[in-house]
Amino acid sequence: MKSINTPLQPLKFFLNFIFIIVIISVGLNITGILFVPFFPESKFLAELLGVPFFEWKFAIVALIISSIILHLGFIYSLYVFKKLVVSLFDSPLFSHFQILSLKLLGQLIILLIILKSIFNVFSNVVFEKSESTGIHLFSFDSKLMALCTGLFFIYLSYIFKKAKDLRDENELTV
Repeated sequence: MKSINTPLQPLKFFLNFIFIIVIISVGLNITGILFVPFFPESKFLAELLGVPFFEWKFAIVALIISSIILHLGFIYSLYVFKKLVVSLFDSPLFSHFQILSLKLLGQLIILLIILKSIFNVFSNVVFEKSESTGIHLFSFDSKLMALCTGLFFIYLSYIFKKAKDLRDENELTV
């Protein structure tokens, strides 16, 4: 039996493709991070990190572990987004899963942005870089824009919850 081809199939394919590409690239990135202990005197690592030599310190280990946690958090938030989009297409709107997924996605975005900002400040202190880690207000790569996106998903979950309550109330009165 042939599957029904809907206009949403290309979007689902695109989401799956992007998810696979991100998992591969983050997996390679984590693999690279995990190989740092085996090549502590590498010139490549020194240039990559922006320091003349690489020393093992507790701060470096903490940065490596926090970088891996940030990468895994990014993959998990992308997974939640993928499941949410599939749920929006396949199941009725305003389901409990969609409400919880929207709220979780917003919270994950906000948490990851805050953790990434702390990570950037901490890494600049450890590597004694003097780069600015402030908020760039007029950039699409802005932390403020990402925070607004997280708040939008949380607000959208609130709207979905209200709509679900209204739909349930309407079904009871009919």
